[in-house]
Amino acid sequence: MPKVFNIIIDNIKNNITLTTLAVFIASGIYLLVIDRIDLSIKGFKRELNAVTIIGLLYIFGSLAVFILLKYLF
Repeated sequence: MPKVFNIIIDNIKNNITLTTLAVFIASGIYLLVIDRIDLSIKGFKRELNAVTIIGLLYIFGSLAVFILLKYLF
């Protein structure tokens, strides 16, 4: 099983680029800026909270995964 895990990690490590990071960060910014405004106008409070959390996770999660895989493994 560890051999399979190492193969998967190496595959992900080789495929994550700055472009991938930029796409995830742009998605998070889109959620935080555009979708939050739209949901607040429509009055969807629960969805507004979910979009805020997901947007922040996209931004900081993608940065953490990128740094973890590129520099620590």
